Amino acid sequence: MPPTPDISVIIVSRDRPDDLRKMLSCLRFQDISGFEVIVVTNTPGALEGALTPQPLRLFDCDEANIAVARNVGLAAAKGRYVAFCDDDALPDPAWLRQLMAPFKDPKVGGTGGFTRGRNGISLQWGGVETDRLGVAHPLDIAAGADQVVFSPRPDKAPVMIGTNCAFRASALGQIGGFDPAFAYYLDDSDISLRLSQAGWHLAIVPRAEVHHGFAAGPYRAQNRVPKTLEPHGKSKAVFCRKHASEEALEPALAAFEAMQFKRLEKQMLAGLMEPPRLVALIKTLQKGYQTGRHAALKPAKASTRPKPEAGPEFSNSPHTHVLLVARKSEQDWLQSLGKTLSEGGIIVTALTLARSPAFMQVDFSPFGYWQHRGGQFGKSGRSEPFLRRASKKSKARAECKRLEPIRPVDFVVYNERLPVADIILPQTGAMACINGFVVESV
Repeated sequence: MPPTPDISVIIVSRDRPDDLRKMLSCLRFQDISGFEVIVVTNTPGALEGALTPQPLRLFDCDEANIAVARNVGLAAAKGRYVAFCDDDALPDPAWLRQLMAPFKDPKVGGTGGFTRGRNGISLQWGGVETDRLGVAHPLDIAAGADQVVFSPRPDKAPVMIGTNCAFRASALGQIGGFDPAFAYYLDDSDISLRLSQAGWHLAIVPRAEVHHGFAAGPYRAQNRVPKTLEPHGKSKAVFCRKHASEEALEPALAAFEAMQFKRLEKQMLAGLMEPPRLVALIKTLQKGYQTGRHAALKPAKASTRPKPEAGPEFSNSPHTHVLLVARKSEQDWLQSLGKTLSEGGIIVTALTLARSPAFMQVDFSPFGYWQHRGGQFGKSGRSEPFLRRASKKSKARAECKRLEPIRPVDFVVYNERLPVADIILPQTGAMACINGFVVESV
């Protein structure tokens, strides 16, 4: 019988089977082992034929409520530690190991990482903290910095963003898990504030990175225009009723409505919606307010602290990481080799360079490898110059340096007809021969 896993990774998915398969394929390359994966979804057939990490267990949840689905996963979890990631997110190989590191301190009840945006480069979420009104305030924590641990406070807490967070299962059990009054939005702020109020320290871990795609779903379109703001309105009203004074409720809802109107107005002026749609969306927000004003609230549980636990147990699971460098005209070679190496347990990053100043874009291929696309003369980060001279190899070396903190490269492979080189598959001890291509050791 296999040992009971110490860590459970919970993925909630709804109506996005393609994104779920891609996410699970990416999750195979975590640099630790000894964790289980729990998928909670309304589309259980989504995993047929998918490449997934093991062990994996699948649970049904028809209710369109992310807090309910997370509680389903939490009830099924065998691990003393639980991590959460979304079906439209892609975790870097060091993600889980970095999230687990602060739990060596028995006072830490939750951890949260940094989230890259749709292009895989720009920062979507860094460190933020919530107040009693559910307003997020940025924290001055740089990407790539060491973890920062926050002492418990009654009125503020760093937010363990739902797409990239982990908790002690005992800490979540102590406060009663996620509150199903939050169908969507602010459920992670609520759980963070309640953990802080119960006396737990919380940690922000910048090096625990995921890439979040903002895929279309029941509440937003692919272009991020909302389909409805009713769950946002309900959640905002519920949060303020739980955590703020009674007299603060209505001013907070008015301020939130003004903020949402300004955001929708920008989308309208950008041509993403017509004016009548903006009016209709504000009405859905107001309808959500009415529901949230009268929703039943989850009662607070006793704040007796569980006994201190030892840190999480896991084994290192190192993967060789190969960077394949190609032009657009070489995609057949890149796709074939990338797929073969990925299926052999090697992390692959495919770098496709155009002779242009195009900005770098990052994604994960359905064939199981990271895809970086951009211009040979372009920038890979906001702080870099818009245009600079670079050879194909110097650009590849610069990309290796940029990836070093989150996904260090072992070999760079160029599609050039020079002497044969070999790459060792560490999991099997076998040799994978890459005939006729240049391989540089990093």
